Amino acid sequence: MAAHPLVALRTATGLSQSAYAQLIARVHAELGHGQMAARREKVSRWESGRITPELSAQLAIARIHDVDRDIVLRLGWPRWLPGATGDHALSGQPWNPQAAIGVTRATAEATWDCGPTLIITGPSLAGQIRGAVQALTDPRPPARDGPRITPATLTWSEARIRALEELEAGSPMHQGALYLAARAEYRLVSDLLTRCGYDPATGARLLLLAARSAALCTWISGALGEEVRAERYALAAIRAASAAGAPRHTAAYLSLLSLRHLRRGDPRDALSLLRASRTVDPRPTHRLAVIQHTRHARALARLGEHAAALRALDHAERALAGTSPTWDAQADPTGSYVNDEFLTLARGQTWLRLGEPVRALSCYHSVLTDGTPPSQPPSPHAAARLRPVVEAQLATGDIDAATAAVRAAADRAGTLPPGLARWFRHRLTPHSAHPGTRELLDHLADRPAPYWRTGPD
Repeated sequence: MAAHPLVALRTATGLSQSAYAQLIARVHAELGHGQMAARREKVSRWESGRITPELSAQLAIARIHDVDRDIVLRLGWPRWLPGATGDHALSGQPWNPQAAIGVTRATAEATWDCGPTLIITGPSLAGQIRGAVQALTDPRPPARDGPRITPATLTWSEARIRALEELEAGSPMHQGALYLAARAEYRLVSDLLTRCGYDPATGARLLLLAARSAALCTWISGALGEEVRAERYALAAIRAASAAGAPRHTAAYLSLLSLRHLRRGDPRDALSLLRASRTVDPRPTHRLAVIQHTRHARALARLGEHAAALRALDHAERALAGTSPTWDAQADPTGSYVNDEFLTLARGQTWLRLGEPVRALSCYHSVLTDGTPPSQPPSPHAAARLRPVVEAQLATGDIDAATAAVRAAADRAGTLPPGLARWFRHRLTPHSAHPGTRELLDHLADRPAPYWRTGPD
């Protein structure tokens, strides 16, 4: 007898029935549905099929897994559970090229809003890591019958993705517009993989293009404050890169996924991803080594390992000394942003996690004195860089400075994306009684959706 689809969704979170019940109860309350009992037995009865959850509980489950309310109401229990958001495709498929193509298509077609939790953590994440490493040991690029892709089509797609990578790394272009462009390119590559004919060599190139465009969507989603959406794209990028037999890209995207866990998840999961990144590419580029070491430092700091965290920063500084001033997006998929400022900001984040916010603030001078020319368009990326600054200011008790920094973030973004607005609101809400903070919280709660979120994702 097949397992109930709720089992697959819960397993994807890496939570026990008891922990899952607690998560549902918390989200149930956050949605305004009131308190509910967080009992393991309740989840067990739902998963056995003996009991159907009340609608309010279903809506809480739907929120956790990013399923629209309309889908819940239209399909009913349990038909809305499997495959409604593409999450099962990310977590439950075998690690082969055909499944990688399926994941690419499911991710490209998904419509997501930011949910409260990462979908793949703990044992479930460990399984994903093993799958990625194993897939690289025997890559078998796919081939497909059908109308052949012309060389010009591939060449132009590669050129567009390369241009987008360079724009993301150093352009003042609005991140929302960049997301739309990267998302469109990702969908195009998905169509080529699923509708056209190609030989294995072309199939490998297409999978790598899918991985690169998914990674672009990861970077941009993170800058927009949408960490759970960024996680999904990173998972898809890892699958496509490993199926393409590209260890350097796979290593970079494993490290990219570790950032989601540093920001929203468990530092131990981040460390597992960083270990896998080094296993996949034992001799990383200097830029990737800098990223690995700085994220290692942040994870160790969150675990309270003071000396080890500082040693990791020293390793990052030595790796930075070996970086080239020029950057090749195709050969080095880490980005051109790895520089002295990147390392300084990473030091600040490490000191913050070590419980020394004053030392952290000493590293944030360049962020606080952002010299973006007025002629350049607003950028959510510039606003996102103020998140650790606000955390450090709040940790020192300087509510006025934190409130001013959040106002500066709103100014730099033009219109704060929903994910960033939620993040700043969450940090300021405990200080709502402070003069000026209540007004700012109301302003953040009433931000109109930017143009790039007015239609389907």
